[in-house]
Amino acid sequence: MPSNRSLRLGFAALVGPALALGVAAPAANAAEVTPIAEYVDHNVADTEAEVGAVLDDLGLEAAE
Repeated sequence: MPSNRSLRLGFAALVGPALALGVAAPAANAAEVTPIAEYVDHNVADTEAEVGAVLDDLGLEAAE
């Protein structure tokens, strides 16, 4: 079970950019959305790496 800190970090990593996109969506174009997508992609990759490291430390395997 992930810690509360990890859950909050994951939630913030997804909600922050989604909120920014939701506010800017009516006037957003590809040039405005690309940095948000890159930010989300980077944070999701970091979160996946953290989860993978924790599972490795516990001797478990991630489901695919």
